[in-house]
Amino acid sequence: MELRATILRNGNGKNIRYFDKNGEELFEGDYILDGSRNVKKLYRTENRELGTDATNPIRIERGLSVPCEAGIYPLEFEEMSIIEKFKENK
Repeated sequence: MELRATILRNGNGKNIRYFDKNGEELFEGDYILDGSRNVKKLYRTENRELGTDATNPIRIERGLSVPCEAGIYPLEFEEMSIIEKFKENK
């Protein structure tokens, strides 16, 4: 069974698996392309969900904040069909 654009949760919620629109499994530390084709790093929340940094990137660039200081936006099922794992061209 090929999995694409989905979030799988087991019964107790401790094991959550994420798959992008191409069926690539996503992990903490991976980079994704969002719907606007922006590259974003994935972080794990306290609830074991994957998500993107909610902190204003300009504040981070200016040294006024650190990544994830404002929290993490968890990935939602509805956006999985547009998210794509980012792979650097080497």
